Amino acid sequence: MRKRIWLTVGILLILCCGLLLQHLALDAQKTGSRDYGTVAETNRPNQSGEPKVAAVPENPSAAIPSEATAMVPLPPKAGRSEPAADQKVLTVWQAPIEFYGKVVDENSNPVSGATISFQWVEVPKEEGNRTTNVDSDSSGLFSLHDARGPSLSVSVRKDGYYSSREEGHPAFKYGVYANPDFSPDPLTPVVFHLHRARPGVELVTSANGIRPDVAVRVPKDNTPVRVDLFQKQASGTGQLEISQSKPPWKEATNWSFRISIPAGGLVENEDEFQFEAPETNFLPTVECHFAKGDTNWVTHVTKQFYITFGEPRKYGWLRIESDLAQETLFLTYAINPSGSRNLEPPN
Repeated sequence: MRKRIWLTVGILLILCCGLLLQHLALDAQKTGSRDYGTVAETNRPNQSGEPKVAAVPENPSAAIPSEATAMVPLPPKAGRSEPAADQKVLTVWQAPIEFYGKVVDENSNPVSGATISFQWVEVPKEEGNRTTNVDSDSSGLFSLHDARGPSLSVSVRKDGYYSSREEGHPAFKYGVYANPDFSPDPLTPVVFHLHRARPGVELVTSANGIRPDVAVRVPKDNTPVRVDLFQKQASGTGQLEISQSKPPWKEATNWSFRISIPAGGLVENEDEFQFEAPETNFLPTVECHFAKGDTNWVTHVTKQFYITFGEPRKYGWLRIESDLAQETLFLTYAINPSGSRNLEPPN
């Protein structure tokens, strides 16, 4: 009888222990769920609209699954709406702009009524683009005030005048990027050049089909080649004679070419507008030498000349382009066949 009683008591104890362990396990699961819910709640915006940031436990993976960790927002950076770097950039783009200029013609006479176009950008965005136009006064002077930006582009034009291709649309820097050689000063305005257009004349040019120039192959061993400027090709009876000396370009230390007009001559020039040939100072031969180490050393060169030839005299201009590595030279020219020194094309 006693054995049956002890057996029953033992079975009851075992059942109670099992129930107790099951209850403890359920409590542990509920506790974990409440922790996870707390973390998710902190991701909701508070009344001010700013997201909360959860405190990360010592071992985050023990309480929060990896996908939940990825959802926790990072704290906003201080001053995100206007970072210091952005403010510095804006300060650079807000440099005060002032400009003083003067327009003159080819004889340095002031040009009044020229249109000057200004372009600048006040902020580094498309809506910051600014433009305005002003006219030069009776002294050729003009100016710009009360603008802001890091640079200013200036162009000048007037009907009846050629604008300078060399000047183009120069940009002037301001603020931290300002060139030390440039300082806006009404007493020393920036000078812009226009060239007055005169009645033009019909000219014989080097235009050859779609090409503006004539390509001539000249041996590199100083063998001369004649070129007929009217026929636009090499010819034994041509007005112009060219020869050149060019060693293999990879090891070249010097090279040269020679231009002759036996029944006339050449005058080298750097005029932007070659509209009037001179009367005198023509040389029958011009030689160009280039030696490595000299200040004039180049491997590609363009030279321009006024030319005269024939009887009665004819005048023109010639531009020759030569490269150390090539046999071919390129000639661009215009000739007045009437004998006048006027080389301005029709307007």
